[in-house]
Amino acid sequence: MSCVHRGKKFTWSMLRHLKSRDCRFIYSKTGKWDATKFTPEVRAEIENHWIPLLQEKNNKRSLNKTQDSQKKFYVLSMFPYPSGKLHMGHVRVYSISDVIARFHRLNGKDVIHPMGWDAFGLPAENAAIEHGELPEVWTRRNISAMRKQLDSMCYSFDWHTEYATCDPEYYKWTQFIFLKMFEAGLVEQREEVVNWDPVDQTVLANEQIDEKGCSWRSGAKVQEKYLRQWFITTTAYAKSLLDGLSEVDDNLWKDVKKLQRRWIGNCDGTRIDFKLKHEDTEWLDPLAVFTTSPECIYGVSHIALPTKHRLNDKKYHKSSEKDDQKEILLSIESIHPLTGESVPIIVSPDIQNIPYTPDNEHLAIPCISDEDKSVADAMGFSYDDVVDENYIVKSGQFSGLSREEAREAVLEYAKEKKIGGHLISLDSKDWLISRQRYWGTPIPIIHCSNCNAVPVPMNDLPVKLPAITEFTGKSSPLKQSTDWLKVTCPKCGSPAERETDTMDTFVDSSWYFLRYLDAHNTEAPFSSDKANKYMPVDLYIGGKEHAILHLYFARFFNHFLCDSGLLKHREPFIHLLTQGMVMGESYCVKSSGKYLRKDQVDFSGEKPVEKGTGEEVLVQWEKMSKSKYNGVDPQDVIDQYGVDATRLAILGTVPPKANREWSEQAFVNITRWQGRVWSTITTYIELAKDPKSSEMDPKKLTKIENALFQDRNHLIHEVTISLETLFNTSIVMTLLFDFMKKIKGVPDGAKHVSKEYEKCLADMIIMIAPFAPSFAEELWAGLSSVARSKDYQWHKSIFDQRWPSVDTNMMVKVKLVMNGGKSVGQISVKLKDCGCLSEEEVLQLCKKEAKFNRSVGDSFVGFQWSQNEFLQHVLDFSVPSHEQQNQYFKEERGKN
Repeated sequence: MSCVHRGKKFTWSMLRHLKSRDCRFIYSKTGKWDATKFTPEVRAEIENHWIPLLQEKNNKRSLNKTQDSQKKFYVLSMFPYPSGKLHMGHVRVYSISDVIARFHRLNGKDVIHPMGWDAFGLPAENAAIEHGELPEVWTRRNISAMRKQLDSMCYSFDWHTEYATCDPEYYKWTQFIFLKMFEAGLVEQREEVVNWDPVDQTVLANEQIDEKGCSWRSGAKVQEKYLRQWFITTTAYAKSLLDGLSEVDDNLWKDVKKLQRRWIGNCDGTRIDFKLKHEDTEWLDPLAVFTTSPECIYGVSHIALPTKHRLNDKKYHKSSEKDDQKEILLSIESIHPLTGESVPIIVSPDIQNIPYTPDNEHLAIPCISDEDKSVADAMGFSYDDVVDENYIVKSGQFSGLSREEAREAVLEYAKEKKIGGHLISLDSKDWLISRQRYWGTPIPIIHCSNCNAVPVPMNDLPVKLPAITEFTGKSSPLKQSTDWLKVTCPKCGSPAERETDTMDTFVDSSWYFLRYLDAHNTEAPFSSDKANKYMPVDLYIGGKEHAILHLYFARFFNHFLCDSGLLKHREPFIHLLTQGMVMGESYCVKSSGKYLRKDQVDFSGEKPVEKGTGEEVLVQWEKMSKSKYNGVDPQDVIDQYGVDATRLAILGTVPPKANREWSEQAFVNITRWQGRVWSTITTYIELAKDPKSSEMDPKKLTKIENALFQDRNHLIHEVTISLETLFNTSIVMTLLFDFMKKIKGVPDGAKHVSKEYEKCLADMIIMIAPFAPSFAEELWAGLSSVARSKDYQWHKSIFDQRWPSVDTNMMVKVKLVMNGGKSVGQISVKLKDCGCLSEEEVLQLCKKEAKFNRSVGDSFVGFQWSQNEFLQHVLDFSVPSHEQQNQYFKEERGKN
């Protein structure tokens, strides 16, 4: 796209960088509305002028300068990893959040719309290795670049609360919360299998291993190795997190709620810790065994392990398999947590066949399982029958209780003794947070040979990452940073060492939404008063790929902080908007699967083929990716079409939850619509210069006024619902496009003499403002120069106006239904009359509907006003069935 300026041809990108002295076409600079057409040159000048002013205005806003009487609205978009460049997915999610934030500010609410950086993690380490840089240098530079890109998009983020998770001022409080969980018994260290690179001497994430099971970097065959790892015991909150899902709205969470339920499971059992002993030596880590019958814990005969269990090592085999014996007895013993007696452990291939224990340890209780009884008897294990009818016997303090009572009592006892007892599903796993990497939050633990794992004193936080001079990725630099590593034990004063694992980045992102509310607090992670004022988040926007793990961990943190007395709201998020992906058109050779650039494809024939080979090419929509050559750089789009048009294009056409097939064809309609809006304001300003040219027959004018009144209020009503309740920006775009067509049809003679017409223009511009801020500001400035209405603050910015409200005299359509379902017609009433009309008035209106007369007539026994999920008004008539009516007539005849 290009235009001619002073005899020279300019691209949009060049126009965006023209200095103000080179372009003086807009009213905001000249005081004259000279630009009668909305050209690329005018667009560029508008954005060059308004974006810096809008960002300056935005930066002056302060979270602490709001009135207590204002309602709050917390809109949160998932913060980005600072890769260095925005992609179209970023543009989509942040454009949605910005529209919602601006809409609620225009409605007078105290809006929280923060932004920060999910800065720690593996991608930064990989990029640092690739580019020969330190992770921090690379990360900080990327944050600076992406911050400029976000500003250039005219997003109204609360930059005064910005932080990065790699800031010591932030991760100090991540460590603080970790230690609070440690104090609560929710953190433990135990052995877990990891992917080990024997060449680089480091742990690999699953995505760093190729399809041959080799390290992507060293090429070495990856080994499974058991290392002592840190876990957060999220399973202790499994039942709480499951129950919490009943507190959130089904309509607002929808399929995300199902994903969370599936992830958590049924919570129909528990794990009980059995200490392990081998050759009179007690092991550090217990064996956590799942059971759905904790009330029968005194009836255990043995523990059975699957053949792939890590304890199935030949050095522990006490008996070999015989022809008639599949089970292997181990020399390892477990200690019954309630009786202190030894419980034998066996390896059995049959464990895989027990329905609820495909890969886990099995707690054998013969009195409730014939299979367990058969094995126990064959192996000569002793056991007690602890169930007598429905009561528990031979079970110590729990004897005499019903099974249900004993179940609750055993669970509580196990929790008190910290040996389990939390209701979980079989598949529930604790959160492994250890990462054998440098670029992450240091785990604040000191290892002492006398005291074992000792928490770092709170006063010594943060435990900062040591400065490094080079980064190769071969083993963690933390192990070589002697000055940082070697410390004295805070408990006994002996020589000790710091923990060299760092935390999973999901830990950093599990509470970031709380820190935004009090980002500069040096005494606590956040003020409870502020958190209780602004939480929960009203609208959380992000990709569906984060709807399971991130959401689960964030909810877990919030439940824990609530139990700790720091929060009063257990659930952190009211509404979730999981936006769809931005898809690009890809070109793939059908026979080989090789991806091509568009210029490598010949489209001249019946089917597209690869140039040179003639091989058939599949054209399809896929997630944007560099490897598929279907990615689009947002900066290229902005340089060609401008910021406002890019925002409008990404927000229109499809609902936010749907995948967006990206095509520049969208800009044809967007720029055409912008041109129509611009010419409409231009015409109004020109008519205002010559009021005598605007004359209209009073009757015709009244008819036009009434139609404009109805159209304007309908627009306000529908747009408000779409943004306030449905969060659907594409509906708003469609409504604005249609409204433009309606007011374009108003005769020139009526435009300046009609009070409603000016209101239509003003309210339309206010509704455009959240979507296209610069465009709306210039339209407002021009309209303000000739406006006559006293209902607006013309001398102020568009963003200092109030969102237009619906006049209750507008007519609305009311859907008629019978017995909650069948549609029986539709009537129109004034908005103020909805829910207020008498039965006689309702019947008078409804009897004009033939369908109502056929289906309902006078046979209804009552009616009820309501609103459906789209806030459409509904009149529901209760009509007895034919059987009920016949029964009624029989009863009446009987009385007579």
